[in-house]
Amino acid sequence: MLRLVIVLLCCISGTVQAETAEYTKPKLSLWSVATEIPQTSWNTLEYSFTRDSLPSWAIIIGSTAVLYHYDDDIYAGARHDGARWNIASEDHTKTMWSAYGIDILRVPTDTGSYLYFLGDGWVHMGTAAGFFLTGYFGDHVRPYNTGLELLHGMIVSTIFNQVLKRSTGRESPNRATEPRGKWRPFPSVNAYGQNTAMYDAFPSGHIMTATLTFTTIAMNYPEYRWYIYPVEGVWLTALGFQMVNNGVHWASDYPLGIAMGYVIAKMSVHMAERSTDMASKIDQPHWAFYPAMTPDAPTMNAVYQF
Repeated sequence: MLRLVIVLLCCISGTVQAETAEYTKPKLSLWSVATEIPQTSWNTLEYSFTRDSLPSWAIIIGSTAVLYHYDDDIYAGARHDGARWNIASEDHTKTMWSAYGIDILRVPTDTGSYLYFLGDGWVHMGTAAGFFLTGYFGDHVRPYNTGLELLHGMIVSTIFNQVLKRSTGRESPNRATEPRGKWRPFPSVNAYGQNTAMYDAFPSGHIMTATLTFTTIAMNYPEYRWYIYPVEGVWLTALGFQMVNNGVHWASDYPLGIAMGYVIAKMSVHMAERSTDMASKIDQPHWAFYPAMTPDAPTMNAVYQF
């Protein structure tokens, strides 16, 4: 049954009708996945630090503080419940594809690893691919845009998430050297790469990406929100429990991850709206970003048109 639930999100684009509701946004360019990264990043920061965002920050900081206070108790409780429910607290995923000593694809083999796999990048990339291919081959703009917005949001959110992880340097529960994990801000690149679990707990990237995926789909398919949000609640709860159970994350790593996933999804979906305004702004001075390929390496170029 759990396998079916994982497959369900990846295939959801094939079970909904592309044009069941009015969708008037223009078709995004493939290049927008890369060229819109600076604008979406800026919009995310701008949206996050306005006066209107103060109540949200109060909820994020308050919930994080409460969970941080009880982190050790929650961790112990999750492991106790996991053992009682026969859900393993160790990683039992199996490597199916590797290259140059790096695991590319690891697949679940038991209940615990299936729960953890709910946050795996392959699940969310598969979801993005499902929407994109449905729109591309079916010539439907809505799923096409949804797939590109999902991929774009994952790139932007990964950038933000890595900056925060490397800035805070919090220990994961299974590597904690002191209660609630030690914080080692700004570890060196080598230290982080060689012993990642000592530095990458805060915030949770898995929770962030799962939130981003559900939010992006719900914003593009508002007529299905009545069941997208309940599924999201169950999904995040199951994933969050297992990541505490197997010692990958503390409960206090989640509030900021959820908020980041929501905001970046919201800004990514606005890509299509930004492209609507581009025609009216084309004759005005503006910055443009585009990728290019040189004989040595791919580059990102910036041009100011006036």
